[in-house]
Amino acid sequence: MRLLSLLLTLAAVALGSPTRAAEQPPMYDPKAAHAEADRNGDGMVDREEFHQRMVEVFFHGDRDKDGFMSFEELNAAVSFPDDFRDADTNGDGKISVYEFIRVRFYDYDRVDTNGDGLLSVDEVVAEFARPRR
Repeated sequence: MRLLSLLLTLAAVALGSPTRAAEQPPMYDPKAAHAEADRNGDGMVDREEFHQRMVEVFFHGDRDKDGFMSFEELNAAVSFPDDFRDADTNGDGKISVYEFIRVRFYDYDRVDTNGDGLLSVDEVVAEFARPRR
């Protein structure tokens, strides 16, 4: 669920402003989201590419540019804000970039079904197609 949220967030960031993403979720394309994160164009998303993209997503969502995401900003920036319910580990009422990235890496290894440390477009598409509870 969290990787799906991540990929939906990537697609929203790629397709428009945070306001547009909050008002009307764009059509999700897991292949486009994967391609956006695949910096070197090798068809795989490694941990560094994933990390870089998550930092971009975080700072794009941080509308007031204070270095944190309030829960209001988080609700506008991500498709499944409930993923972050327990992310505020220090209890300060906001999400730091470290807390955000920690949540986003939670499902990385699970989605990497062949265990090669990389996310292929097929693995991402399969995760998107997986039935949700």
